[in-house]
Amino acid sequence: MRISLDSMGCGALLERFNLALDQIARNIMDPNTDPEKARKITITFTFKPDKSRKHVKTTFGVNISQAGPVAEETMMLVGQDLKTGRIEMNEYGSNQQPVRVVGEAYAVATEEIPPESRSFDQDTGEIIEPVQYQKPINLRNVN
Repeated sequence: MRISLDSMGCGALLERFNLALDQIARNIMDPNTDPEKARKITITFTFKPDKSRKHVKTTFGVNISQAGPVAEETMMLVGQDLKTGRIEMNEYGSNQQPVRVVGEAYAVATEEIPPESRSFDQDTGEIIEPVQYQKPINLRNVN
């Protein structure tokens, strides 16, 4: 019987390779990664025979090496408060709240919208519609 890579582990090796290839393609298309860095797919086989040398426990794995995020640059200003002696550092031109990438927390402007005031029945909680909505709808007149 001939062994082929596409039949190893009942097709599991081929499936893992295809998943790794998909991850590599997504990493290449990601605009936040270095476009020129090489990516790698490594397939590893481990063969462990038993004492009789008739049975070989074979394990395989697929590992990928992707490009990491591109480094960003900014300008920082460092100074000392003459009154308190405290050393401070700020980002140049930054007047807004900091944006945290790790915690996915972003400074967001909020607007409060007051709720609509509708009358309702105190006993049942049913919303009482205005008179214009209480008439039956004649579907023959709708065009």
